[in-house]
Order: sequence, then C-alpha cells, then structure tokens
Amino acid sequence: MLDTYGNILQTAVLLACSIFSVYKAVKFRSRSWTVLSFFYGCWMLGDVYWLACLIFYKSTPQISTISDLSWYAAQIFLYLLLRYTWPPEELKGIHPVSWLAPVFTAGMAVFFMFWGEIISNLVYAALMGLLLFASIRRIADKKAAGPKRFLPVTILVYVLLEYGLWVASCLWDDSLLFQPYYVFDLMITASFPVFLHAVRKAVTV
Repeated sequence: MLDTYGNILQTAVLLACSIFSVYKAVKFRSRSWTVLSFFYGCWMLGDVYWLACLIFYKSTPQISTISDLSWYAAQIFLYLLLRYTWPPEELKGIHPVSWLAPVFTAGMAVFFMFWGEIISNLVYAALMGLLLFASIRRIADKKAAGPKRFLPVTILVYVLLEYGLWVASCLWDDSLLFQPYYVFDLMITASFPVFLHAVRKAVTV
C-alpha cells in the first residue's frame, strides 16, 4: 500500500514539474528547459505504468521493460541537460576523482546482479556512471561558476539517492517495520522540484 501511495505522490510531483518546465520552455524557447521537460515526462511514464500495475493487478509489473525503458530515457535526457547547460568545451581537463564514478557504478552493478537481471544492471551502470562522471567533472572544474555548479551537485545527489533506494530494496525485506526504501523514495521525489531551481540558476549564469 505504501508503494502505491509513494507512486501516486511521485507521479503528481512529476506532473507538476513537467507542466512548469514546459511553460518555461515555451516562454523562453529554451533547449535546457525542453530537455528537462523530457526528463520529467519519461520518468513519469515509467511511474504511470508501474502505478497502473499496482492499482489494477495489485502487484509490481511482471514485465518491467516498459518502465525501465522510460527510466533509461530519463537518465539520457538528464545527461543531455548537463551538456547543454555546461558544454564539455568549457571544461578544463578531467579531474582524477571523476574516474571514481565508473569504478563505483561497475562495482554496484556486480552487487545488484545477485538480485536482478544482468542486462538491466549493466545499462543502469553505464547511464549512472556517465551521469556521475559528468557531474563530478563539472563540480571539480577549477573555473566552475558558483551558481552553475548547483545543477551537477543536484544530479550527483539524485544519483546517490537512486543507489540508496536500490540497495535498500535488496537488503531490507517487507517484514521490517521501518523501510529505508520508502525514505529514499520520498527523498528522490523531493529532489525533482530542485531540478527546476538548478536549471534556472544554470541558464542565467
């Protein structure tokens, strides 16, 4: 039941964020706001399918490919958003700490393979590794603008929250009274409106 309520809340937040970002995209003819709209929209499509299964079939989807594809696309649009607001040519080299990102995501992929599908975990590792690498590279850039750094920091926190959610789903079962999974899920939901503020700061720098 908590899973259903969490999905309803997250879908509502994503819908509100999507409407606002589409408004900004149309008003300012902004590519960054448009890409953010696609991020919200893709994530919401995955949630709607998941929510429909919870409501009509009283269980999580037996075939999660539809939601996974939507969430894959959302991560890709998030990476494109980072590139558009902070192009690679504006960066001064690659900080060594950035290479921790693919090492971390590869290690986590191996860990998750004990509970999930190999292909899905490899795809998520690649996408999350790319997001982490790009975010850390921009945060560590010596010439990084203060307000502009807020977007990669937001993405970094978002990715780490996702990993916290996934780890919680593997290590804590439904028999426990306290579920860290739902805490991370609420934190991820709360992170979505933060992207609106992060993009606003990034496009006005």
